[in-house]
Amino acid sequence: MLANVKIEQDKQNEMIHRVFVNGEKLKIVNHIDLNIDVDEAPQVNVGIVGGCDFEGMADIHFDYSPYTVKEACKILRDELLKHGDLYKAFSASIYSALKDISEDTNIDEMPEIILSRIIGED
Repeated sequence: MLANVKIEQDKQNEMIHRVFVNGEKLKIVNHIDLNIDVDEAPQVNVGIVGGCDFEGMADIHFDYSPYTVKEACKILRDELLKHGDLYKAFSASIYSALKDISEDTNIDEMPEIILSRIIGED
């Protein structure tokens, strides 16, 4: 959702920041993340303790946990696209899983076997 978002540093205590959405101060915020990508609208992820009512224009996302899967996936994808050590490790995990799969294994079971190998469950 688009909204006018303002992140303000306290003038007396520089360690304190406040978040305003369409001029209203959010009082239940436990963290904020500001992400500015080239050629995209800035994104503000706001971690809140409870519910929050507001309306307006800004690309604002509420994150109820301290970590975002979306950001982790973006980092993982960027690293894999470099075709470096992480890419080689994933490839080796897939290869070893395929090599260990017996010929009589049903094709429907193969994705789970490969995924289990990649994430270290087996």
